[in-house]
Amino acid sequence: EVSADTEISAGASKRLLEDRKSEWTGVAVLVFAQHVVLAGAVKTAEVRKRVEDVVRQDKSIRSLKNELLVGDTGSLARDTALEAEINASLTAASGVSSVNMRWSATGGRVVLMGVAQSEAEAKLAAAKVRGIKGVKSLVSHLRVVPAKK
Repeated sequence: EVSADTEISAGASKRLLEDRKSEWTGVAVLVFAQHVVLAGAVKTAEVRKRVEDVVRQDKSIRSLKNELLVGDTGSLARDTALEAEINASLTAASGVSSVNMRWSATGGRVVLMGVAQSEAEAKLAAAKVRGIKGVKSLVSHLRVVPAKK
């Protein structure tokens, strides 16, 4: 699945770069186990829809959630610092396998996606993110998939 995720991500980036109408700057394409979440911000609702249409062209995508915000959302530097803080918090958290998760911050709004091995892990990861200074809201697309024995 890792190679499929890489192909989905690279293909989405390539198509967005080639598409003059998508104005994709500020868009994060989060991919895990062939599930895609679009995060970040775009200028208009039309661009939001266009980005989704361009990314959705890949038939190997199992699901796609569009969490793109419309409008100006603030500072790239703050968002980057917030993402680094999320990384540190989830990586250090006992009971959270952050390697199975992806996240993006835009104007204090965090989108979290990937796989948790239990409902408890999903709740713990969400709580850790919500507890970070600067997080205004959290949208979680964590899927609970129990570990294979």
